[in-house]
Parts: sequence; structure tokens; C-alpha cells
Amino acid sequence: MKRKSTFFIFTFALCATIASQANDYVMLTPLDTTALPAIPNKDCGGNIVRSALDGNAMWQHTLKQLQREHFSDESVYKLMVKLFRNTHKHYVTFPVAYWSSDPHGDSLLVSGRVYLPKRRYLNGIVIANHYTMTADWDVPSNMLSMESVFTMKGYAVIMPDYVGYGLSRDEVHPYLHWRNAAQTAVDLLNCMPELLDHYGYSYPIDVVVTGYSQGGAVALGVTRMLEELDETWIVRKLYAGAGPYDPAGTYLYSMERNEMGIPVAIPLIVMGMNDAYDLGFDLEDFFLEPLLSNYSEWILSKEYSISEINHLMGSIIMTDLMTNEALTLDNPQADMLYEVLLWNSNVGYDLQSPSYFLHSLDDEVVPILNTINLQEQMPDETGKTYDFGYYGSHMEASVPFMQYVYQDL
Repeated sequence: MKRKSTFFIFTFALCATIASQANDYVMLTPLDTTALPAIPNKDCGGNIVRSALDGNAMWQHTLKQLQREHFSDESVYKLMVKLFRNTHKHYVTFPVAYWSSDPHGDSLLVSGRVYLPKRRYLNGIVIANHYTMTADWDVPSNMLSMESVFTMKGYAVIMPDYVGYGLSRDEVHPYLHWRNAAQTAVDLLNCMPELLDHYGYSYPIDVVVTGYSQGGAVALGVTRMLEELDETWIVRKLYAGAGPYDPAGTYLYSMERNEMGIPVAIPLIVMGMNDAYDLGFDLEDFFLEPLLSNYSEWILSKEYSISEINHLMGSIIMTDLMTNEALTLDNPQADMLYEVLLWNSNVGYDLQSPSYFLHSLDDEVVPILNTINLQEQMPDETGKTYDFGYYGSHMEASVPFMQYVYQDL
């Protein structure tokens, strides 16, 4: 039985209550104007908060606070509540529903969240793509996100849940299938003109794309998709942090080291790709106990956080978690998995948009080879910045990444 602390239950209830004026999703396709909340056309000041966000002390304090509590779920929720208290007067937010597609191209009703600053002139739209999540209560439509701070810079912020969460939680999440995740983001973006016009916003046609960890890989995919579409939107800048841009290379690297920095990624990758490409994998072909018997409960229920599942899995050693056959490419099924991971690599794509990539040299979750391979195989490095530094662990580096994005906007 999954345990939730009293603090978690309180915090979740608080965030769910204050994050939006209603629990119902606002339908964007077609736009249901009757469900939209009123947005006062005023700027509520906020210079003190903006000054703190533009400095260094607040970010350092936040990092130290999270470090003291080892980036526990509870410490993150505390941060979200504090953030809301300091910024909620400056924006309105609500969960949204819209039509996108599953990995097979079939129409699917999906969800996400929109944050709109109260002043009517926008500096742009930020497409913020979230990191790996396994619990449905944690995804953008159900929980506040740190990316809401971008509203303090005059940006609308949109965040897709991805297929498999929110309104589509009954679907298997196609983890690291970049085209499908990017599609949910682009489809949400394409809903924005009608929504913004309804409220009377003025806005430019260029967008900012950002994301960390899984969100970093999705952000690169979103940028690629927008460049390939070459239609309405122009990417002003891409900000990507510690993303698994090269999932096939990461899988090989993990097998060679016999270690997976984030154990829950194993079932997410295997069964996500299995479902997306109809590979016909059986659980027993890949997983050992206790994961084998508990896959449905731990993963498909969408009720457990990453830290809870990692604890339940009990090891980061791949031979403790996977069959010997699954760990050799001589096995047809393992080779098939490797091939579809190759299809989902964006290493080598000729990126045109101005870009910033951060990856901590201390990262223990997403191997730094992802960003190194990206840099080495990028056809043209013009307008691209690669920031390799000792920023601490994977989670610790997310704070300086967020600081850089906010202050660079």
C-alpha cells in the first residue's frame, strides 16, 4: 500500500485548490469561452519579487533548502506553495483540454496547463516541457509548476501533460518518443491565438521553448518540429537542460556500466516504446522480480512518484532489474528496442534556432554523453551555447538552469 505523509496530502490539496479557480478543464478545441475565468486587466506590481528573481540570493537559498531535504517530494511541494504565495497575484492559471494524437497518429483528447499574466501585452509564449513524472497528481494540469515564474517576465506559459497523463492517463506514456511529446506541445501552442485573442492580448509570433531532463529532450523535439513545419511560429530561443537527446547511446552506456541512474526509466522506456511501436514485448522478456510482478501497480497506476518507485525497485544495477537476454543486443528483442531508440535520437539534427544547453559534469542520472554527442554531431554551432559546469547532481543543476532561463528572458 502506498503511503502519503500528512504534509503531502495537505500540500497537494492546497496546490490543487490555489492553482486554478476551477477543477474543470477548459476545452480549447473548440474554445469553450463559457468556462474561461475572468482575468483583470491590470499589473499588480511585483517589483520586489522580480528583483529577487533577477538576483542570485533567492536562487541560492532555494537550492540550499532543497539540498537540505535531499530534493524530497515534500521539499518540492513546499517550494511550490511558497512560489504561489509570492506570485499568484500576477497571473491566472487553469488546466486545459485539447485534441492531439497518440504515437500511432490517432486523435486523442489530452491536457495541460496555461498560465496567463494579467497585463495584456505579452513578451511572448514560453512552451515549458516538464521533466520525467510518473504520478498523475504531479503533472502540470494537476499541480503548480516552477515555470509559472516566467509570467513575471510578461510571458504566457503553456505546459502539456504528455500522452499518458491527465485526461489521457489510461494510455501508456510513450517515454522518450520525442515526436509524440512534441506534438502535444505544438498542438497546445496552436490553440493559443484564439485563447489570447478572446482575452484581448497582444503578442509576438515568436516563442521560447524550454525543458529540463526529459523536458530538455522534448524541448529540442518541439524546436525541431516548429522548424520543420515552418508555418506560424518562430523559435526565438531554445533552452534545454540535461536532456536524454541520445536515448540509444544512453541505453548502451547504461548497459556497459550495468547501472541506470534513474531505475524507473527502465520500465518507462521498454514498455513505452513497446506500446508506441507495437513491438509485442512481454514483461518477462525484460524484467526480473520484484518489478515483473509489480509493473502494473507501480507504473500503470500513475499513483507513485519517481522517488517511491525507485525505492521500491531497490537497485540501480541493471542485472538486478533486467533479464540477461534483455541486456545483450544479440537478443532480437533487445536489438529491436535499441533500433527504435535510435529513431528517437535528435543528435545530428541541423538545429537552426538560437540555443542554450546546460549539463552538469556531476550528473548521475542523465549521462553527459547526451549533450557531448549533441555538440559533436551538430552540423552548425552558430548561435548555440553549451554550458558544461560542476553544477552538482541532476536535481541540483535544475536550479541554476531555471535561474539562467528566467534571467535571460
